[in-house]
Amino acid sequence: MQRDQMLWAKGLALLGATPFIAAVVGQLAGMANYHTGYLSLTYGAIIISFLSGIHWGLYLTHAKARRINLLISSNVIALLAWLSLLLLIPVTQYLIQITCFISLLLIDRQLLADGAIERWFYQLRQQISLLVIGCLLLLVWLQP
Repeated sequence: MQRDQMLWAKGLALLGATPFIAAVVGQLAGMANYHTGYLSLTYGAIIISFLSGIHWGLYLTHAKARRINLLISSNVIALLAWLSLLLLIPVTQYLIQITCFISLLLIDRQLLADGAIERWFYQLRQQISLLVIGCLLLLVWLQP
């Protein structure tokens, strides 16, 4: 991938993390009545599904070279993200999504080791995932 494409990818990934950051800022600013926490959870489910879709695509193009059945893991993780939206206890919702993001990152680490993704992409995923997980943990802590 060319340098300018990598810069675009990094910029867009950071932009994609802004709703999580905004939710934390909103909670800190006393805007809980605007449902900032739930908005971050719905966005989190979308992002988890998006990342699971990347794994689905890798499975379809390189199924024989993968030690992990990405078709199954991507579906299970996406369904867990959806399930998190159905629960009524916010802490549980956040913990499920945090688990999903960690699981996706661990799978990405294996994909890096298998040569399925490039190092720069894994590093980007790692940085943004840690930022998002940090935001979700803060939102757990900031629950009213």
